[in-house]
Amino acid sequence: MKNDIKKLKIFFKFCNDNIKINKKFKKKKKPKVSVISPLHNREKFLKTFLNSIQHQNYDNIEIIFVDDKSTDNGVNLLEKYQKKDKRIKIIKNKRNKGTLIARNIGVLYSQAKYLILPDPDDIISNDIIKICLYYAEKYKFEIVRFYAYSGKKMIDIKFATKSESRPVYQPELQTYLFYGNNKIGQVDFGIKNKMIKTKLFIKVLNSLNNFYLNIYMTALEDQLMNFLLYKTAKSFYKLNKFGYYYIRNNESICKNIYKFPHMRNKFYFIYLKLVFEYSKNTKYEKDMANYLFSHILKRINIEKVLSYSFSNGDFNFYYNIINMFLNCKYISKKINLKLLKLKNKIQNKKSKFFKFFRNESSINNDIK
Repeated sequence: MKNDIKKLKIFFKFCNDNIKINKKFKKKKKPKVSVISPLHNREKFLKTFLNSIQHQNYDNIEIIFVDDKSTDNGVNLLEKYQKKDKRIKIIKNKRNKGTLIARNIGVLYSQAKYLILPDPDDIISNDIIKICLYYAEKYKFEIVRFYAYSGKKMIDIKFATKSESRPVYQPELQTYLFYGNNKIGQVDFGIKNKMIKTKLFIKVLNSLNNFYLNIYMTALEDQLMNFLLYKTAKSFYKLNKFGYYYIRNNESICKNIYKFPHMRNKFYFIYLKLVFEYSKNTKYEKDMANYLFSHILKRINIEKVLSYSFSNGDFNFYYNIINMFLNCKYISKKINLKLLKLKNKIQNKKSKFFKFFRNESSINNDIK
């Protein structure tokens, strides 16, 4: 396990230009829980967020912030808090690498047995760490999930009901992941409303190939990691209690991503690729393929994908994923034709794109 963590740390250091770690990072007494939060320009929310973490009724925690190249004064504010609270640790990325990598870096530098992964513009209830820890320690649950709340709505789990708290074990957990309450699809999309065993998270990171380890994602990264956590965990506890509270933030990454449809579409494709790959050769493969093609693929604006795929890398990215889908043995004729049309469109766009640049190059040479 220690060797696995060491290898992953080396990988993330390499892809992040050697992360700067605060000198006050290490602590003699190991904390039981790490509260890890990726940070990018959330200065005005930090006081409220920190207040909810620092005033937990369980204090054997460490609070790790991974600053993903913020341009505001958030880090300066954290350093002031750090002088009074030695549990606060700060990791500084030299480059902006996105929420997925930033959070995973925080996990790799965790000293604790369990993780909670809230965003720095939300808050958690002051008793939720202690309650989750009780169930995780006493009954050996690898994931303890609680409800999230926003205004008057329960928004965390699409297929969840207000049923009694209950444990879920494998193989039922995978069935629960894929089907929810008898509906095909993920049971929940959030990673923030969970206490997760660190060993489980590291195991999931080790199961990922370099493509997912080094991918820039600021949306759907929760779904991506959540899918693998449910698939890998042996035990899960569904806690019927609210513990996470979303603060309405118009500047949040999730809301701003809609201003950049080409990015949102690319994140959808990345997520589709992962779910497709990791449900392959399982008893759920047929249902998941139908679900992905019939429901998720509809959300992707194909024209936007084509309009924004300017670089050779992006053309190849979509082309390779579509080829992977076309090789699925459960694909319907209707979806097959749709994907073939998309593949041909990408080929045509790609050839026109490079033809244009070849022409531009020859014109420039003639001028010279």
